[in-house]
Amino acid sequence: MTNTLHDPVCGMDIDPATAAGKSDYNGQTYHFCSLGCKKSFDENPEKYLNKKEI
Repeated sequence: MTNTLHDPVCGMDIDPATAAGKSDYNGQTYHFCSLGCKKSFDENPEKYLNKKEI
């Protein structure tokens, strides 16, 4: 079974080995399904890290 992570921007489950991009922020690495999600995160990481879980 593959370990998946959630893209912090869109919430999509992704395999970190095949992620479209990754960013380090506050000592943690975040993985993204697309370069668009990575760009959005890089511009304002706190916006996505402070989202309420639905």
